[in-house]
Amino acid sequence: MKKSLTIALALISIASDKAAATEPGVPPTMPSGATIGVPIGASPPPGFYFGSLNAYFDGDIYIGDDKVAIKKSLAITVQQFQWATDYEILGGVYSASATIPWAYVDQTIFGDQGERTGLSDITLSPLRLSWTVAPGIFVSSGVAFTLPTGSFSTATNAVNEGANTFTTTLSSGFSFLREGWNISGDFNYFMHTTNNATDYHSGDEFLVNWTAMKDVGIFKIGPVGYWRKQVEDDVNNGTFYGGVTNGRAEQVAFGIGLSKQFGSVTASLNYLHDFKKENSLSGDTIYVNFGMPLSF
Repeated sequence: MKKSLTIALALISIASDKAAATEPGVPPTMPSGATIGVPIGASPPPGFYFGSLNAYFDGDIYIGDDKVAIKKSLAITVQQFQWATDYEILGGVYSASATIPWAYVDQTIFGDQGERTGLSDITLSPLRLSWTVAPGIFVSSGVAFTLPTGSFSTATNAVNEGANTFTTTLSSGFSFLREGWNISGDFNYFMHTTNNATDYHSGDEFLVNWTAMKDVGIFKIGPVGYWRKQVEDDVNNGTFYGGVTNGRAEQVAFGIGLSKQFGSVTASLNYLHDFKKENSLSGDTIYVNFGMPLSF
């Protein structure tokens, strides 16, 4: 009975982005795989930087590990502005950033097609520190806050650009940048507040993005992937979604990454496939990313 209620919930309230099984109809705090290819443990030279993450996803909704008759395609573009400094706090080099995401969603439910485009929730990262632990080996730590800037409506919650919650993200990173390698891991833990429009509280989750790319001629190439897992149950304090909650989600993806330097611009192409998909929107994702300095 509980599973049938959960399937009914998924059919009427579909996530608007590539999300774990947090509240239906809302996007994730960070798209899975968003920092793949980034030497996340290291801080760049002092200056201002611009990055653009652009993703296309095509996949299906899974309840447990069963696919249901819901198809979704989406395009995401995320613009990031970073300020890197030579200031030190506790021996770590300080940087800060702001991330502005936009999403286009196209979904089909039993042949009925709908679409929506808009600004999603902006993330501000006021504190990130990076330490050099050995030549070419770096670790980092930071905190970020995601604000409810995207639209959310209980009347149209099959697709929403925003989550209508505040999210705090604790993160740490590691990068090995020697002998032509970029071996990096980005570890993120997300804590959400309750959505006061629905009284639904999404459980805590973590996301690990990893990269293992090496110089091959004029390119960097190698395996990439992520692991996303919800570690706390959702809590439904109201009557929305029939009073039920989604199950905990888990996704494991593997793929291949390719990057090349064009002067001061770094461009990358990543392909990822979700091999483990439980209570999630899962499928295939292609990322085309760019990064460049704005000043020094």
